[in-house]
Amino acid sequence: MFDNFPDWVWWVAVIFAAGVIGQFGKSLTLQILGLLSKKKQEPEVNPALEAGESEAVLNLKEQKKLKKAELKQAKKEAKTQTKLK
Repeated sequence: MFDNFPDWVWWVAVIFAAGVIGQFGKSLTLQILGLLSKKKQEPEVNPALEAGESEAVLNLKEQKKLKKAELKQAKKEAKTQTKLK
C-alpha cells in the first residue's frame, strides 16, 4: 500500500512530522518554564522593612519617575519650539 509513494513524499512527511514534534516540544517547554518562573518571581518580603519604610521607597521611585517624565516633556517642548523657529 505505501510502496507506491515516491521517495520525496516520504521525506516531506518526515520533515513535516519533525516540525510538528518540534513545535509541540517548544510549546511544552515554554509552558513548563512559565510555571517555574512564576514561582521564582514572587516577591520576597523582607521582615526587617516595616510598612512605612516600603511606602517611602515607593514614593521615592514614583517621584523619580515623575521628574523623569517632566524632563522628557520639557525636552520635547524645547525641540518643537526650535522646529517652529
